[in-house]
Amino acid sequence: MGWVTMALLAALITMPMLALSGCSVWEDRPRLRKQKVDMNVPVVGIPPIMLDTLNEHYLLMMRAPNSGWSIEIDKDERIATGMRVFITVRRPDPAFMYPQAIVNKRLLTQIRANLPLEIYARLLDAHEDTKGRGYGKLTPVEEFEE
Repeated sequence: MGWVTMALLAALITMPMLALSGCSVWEDRPRLRKQKVDMNVPVVGIPPIMLDTLNEHYLLMMRAPNSGWSIEIDKDERIATGMRVFITVRRPDPAFMYPQAIVNKRLLTQIRANLPLEIYARLLDAHEDTKGRGYGKLTPVEEFEE
């Protein structure tokens, strides 16, 4: 047998072994499947958010204890009863100092105000990865407390 034939034979024998050993290592890792999240569970820890309208579109207003908080729209989708919007609220970055001053953050959606709206939110740290983090139902406040 030539050295090329020996090399091919060795590759044919070792490849399945490597594939099987990789599977066994993979089985020891935690499951990375999508977590089932109950979106009807209310989200907690988010500063109060009020729903208003501006130019016939929905406006989300968050009253945060300092300017480090942020709010962003991840996506919106049409559902049978109207529209659903998904937002991410991020806590302030602990590496920075923020003055303790109440700040109103505003976020204008592209959703027309004549459609019923469901809001789902998630609360993340300043630089936390969004993968695997589920949303919870957010009920907007009628008005901010003074």
